[in-house]
Amino acid sequence: MTINYQDQVERVSQETLDVFETISSAVQSQLGEPYSTGPTALASVNTFTSGEAVKSLSNIDSARRRSLEVLAKEPAIARVVARRTDGAAVIYYICRDTPAANPGGGKFLAGRNSPAGRLASLDVGDDFDIRTPGGVQSVEIVEKALFHPQRRDSRWDSRNSILEGEAYGPITVVSLLDALAVHVALEDDSTLLDSILADDEKATNVINGIRRSVITKMGLRDQPILDRYQDEIFRLPLSSQLLIIGPPGTGKTTTLIRRLGQKLDREFLDNDERRLADSSRVDSGPEHADSWLMFTPTDLLKQYLKEAFARENIAAPDQKIATWSGFRQRLARNRFRILKASDGGGPFIMKEGETFLQPELLGRQTAWYEDFENWQGGDFWEELRVAAELLEKTAVAEAARLGRTLGTVVAEAPAVSLSRALLDLIGASADVEGLLTSMKEETDAVLRRSLNLQVNRNHQFLEELAAFLDGLSAADEDAEEQDGEDEEELQAPRTRMAAAASGYLRNLRNQARARSGRRAMGRTSRAARIADWIGDRSLPDADLRQVGESLQIQAALRKFTNPIRRYLNGVPARYRRFRRARQPQGIWYIGSAIPANDVDPQEVDVMLLCTMRAASALVRDRTIRRNIDDPPYAVLKNFQGIVRNQIMVDEATDFSPITLACMGALSSPTIQSFFACGDFNQRITPWGSRTTDDMRWAFPKIDVRPIQVTYRHTRQLNRLAKEIVRLCSGETVEVALPKNVDNDGWPPVLGVDLAHRDDIVDWLTSRITEIERLTKPLPSVAILVNNEADVGPLADSLKAALADENLNVVACYKGQFVGHDNDIRVFDVQHIKGLEFEAVFFVGIDTLATLRPELFDKYLYVGATRAATYLGLTCVGSELPQKIYSLRGDFIAHWKN
Repeated sequence: MTINYQDQVERVSQETLDVFETISSAVQSQLGEPYSTGPTALASVNTFTSGEAVKSLSNIDSARRRSLEVLAKEPAIARVVARRTDGAAVIYYICRDTPAANPGGGKFLAGRNSPAGRLASLDVGDDFDIRTPGGVQSVEIVEKALFHPQRRDSRWDSRNSILEGEAYGPITVVSLLDALAVHVALEDDSTLLDSILADDEKATNVINGIRRSVITKMGLRDQPILDRYQDEIFRLPLSSQLLIIGPPGTGKTTTLIRRLGQKLDREFLDNDERRLADSSRVDSGPEHADSWLMFTPTDLLKQYLKEAFARENIAAPDQKIATWSGFRQRLARNRFRILKASDGGGPFIMKEGETFLQPELLGRQTAWYEDFENWQGGDFWEELRVAAELLEKTAVAEAARLGRTLGTVVAEAPAVSLSRALLDLIGASADVEGLLTSMKEETDAVLRRSLNLQVNRNHQFLEELAAFLDGLSAADEDAEEQDGEDEEELQAPRTRMAAAASGYLRNLRNQARARSGRRAMGRTSRAARIADWIGDRSLPDADLRQVGESLQIQAALRKFTNPIRRYLNGVPARYRRFRRARQPQGIWYIGSAIPANDVDPQEVDVMLLCTMRAASALVRDRTIRRNIDDPPYAVLKNFQGIVRNQIMVDEATDFSPITLACMGALSSPTIQSFFACGDFNQRITPWGSRTTDDMRWAFPKIDVRPIQVTYRHTRQLNRLAKEIVRLCSGETVEVALPKNVDNDGWPPVLGVDLAHRDDIVDWLTSRITEIERLTKPLPSVAILVNNEADVGPLADSLKAALADENLNVVACYKGQFVGHDNDIRVFDVQHIKGLEFEAVFFVGIDTLATLRPELFDKYLYVGATRAATYLGLTCVGSELPQKIYSLRGDFIAHWKN
């Protein structure tokens, strides 16, 4: 390196460390100031009438303090010198968070999420338009530096800083502080020895090109400054729908997190985005800063992301980062009437790990959903058509008149939107409810008189009936009866006697409907057994027939009460009928018997999507939004309480298009913000999305952006990853390594004929000790096995073998986030999506090819690409699996040389 380079290094180092100290001092001073929500500040606020004001002050205070704490640890992460058109230079220091104060002297601070923060993502020589109080000003970037600040001996330093200018670089400066120390050490009376030692220290402190970072602990790589393409993506408008596609190590997840962080802060939203955020707020709903959800496929990745969010100063509790499996259950059980709950809930029990669907459906998931969605819509309107026809033919004049009016609305429904058709029904609902109420009062009175008569005749009647009911099982109830939506929703009886009284009245209604419809109840059904016990203690035949006719009219009327609630809450019952209709036809479902109450997780997603898509479409209707607080829209008001302004999905290709559409339906209907990232080559679930067509089915307007620069892998491992995809799928992966980085590493190693655990442990021990000799201290190491049962035994054996090296091995059961930074971890391969390590060993790769032939290439690709520098594979037999046999020449036996 020339002396001119050293002059540049010293100049930038001195200025930068001075700015670090200035920012740090200003931050420490501000951290010592009292809170604005302290007693003095609150004295002027009426806390009884200004609760929102106090909350706002508190939020501002806590956010400001978090920002200051970030700056205290990291004063700045980049320095950019921009030249204006008049030739004057302006220096910007870019901070991870909102800056506390400008350092002066012609230097300016900017948060990286601000418009000026984009300067740090551009290259030397690029032009950029900066918005200033005087208007937009064009500048050219002439110098750029990226920092990793840290305190050292009570002074600021930056390790492995990257400097570049028009006439030099990029270069890596190991220590800015050491660069200044070398300069100070060379006094006028320095000896030749001093000069030689100083020159040697300069050479080791400044490295041409960009040094690769070593992954020393398990966690998402910290990339404080994104590249220009990633930076452009995360600044897209709030209302965007985007899928980032790219190979491992390209910073997809980091871009996702940065996107969320920027859009949560109102300071960085433009006027249109603020208007959208404000208009989407509903009563008692979260503020925009808290209105977001991120979904991940595994609990391990969830914990991994939480740590990354904490580094970005984003509060991320479990309520905001979730696995879909857990969120699905809560949604279907507690929010929608799909899964059974302790207080009743829906009709179904979800069977995790089971499927009632044909294997061929994997490639036709969207067709299955569309078949059900069309079928259930037709079934809903057909029920209403039959009900209106029944009313029109009845002898009750008011019911006949309503039947004609409602029949016209139902007939016109196919030609109008769902919201318009349901609104027309709501317009007639007042008359419907009035007639229904009067008829119900009459039949209730008749039934109640019969119950009073039986109790008066036998004071133990309810006790005897309760004892009989106790001996019956709810499972005796017919599926047909469970499908019924005719009964009004009644509060569950609180006492045993009340339950017996309710059971008597309900059974009399069942008898009346059967008599009026001239049909018999199923002999073995619960209703028939109760009717047999009641015997002659029922109503006379003439009264039963009259009550039954009235109940038929009431049932028809009830189908027109609260039509929005009935449409949405009726989806599970219609799904049961759909499955019962399609299974005998050999369509979609397995041929063996399916318990009427059982569903698999994919079926739950279909019902959720049908319900939420309809709810979202209804909420977008202006008339409905304007009247959302009225009783007919209560179910939509409840739906508004679960939607969020931003929905983010990591490893999106592991989710089915139906599941992804469910997640998208949770986005605020007025914003519809959805950001996801993934890689189709890393899909390790049979139900996962396979192509961009799957994504566009779920989100017709989604923008698919590829990212191609991988920052994780060495040249050797990058080539191996591309070859695995080419050999296994016939596709070509477009991927590039970063410029000016020393991307050379080590070839992967292969161990063969390792059938016994002792042989595997010996081989792993040798390779791990080789890594420690090459990279000190030992970097992060992961060992991947083919099933959960192998995790513990291998970890225990390897831990004993490495005890003399003072290295610890931990078993990460079910992908748990355990151990310390320098521990060697053992995982089942299915749990390691999204993680990265410096070294990865894949045990028994040929066994995996036999166990999981349909997903072998995906698991291999995912496992191999977790490694940044060192990769090792073992085989039980003597050769690699046939699919990748031609890669044998890419492997070596060991890293000793």
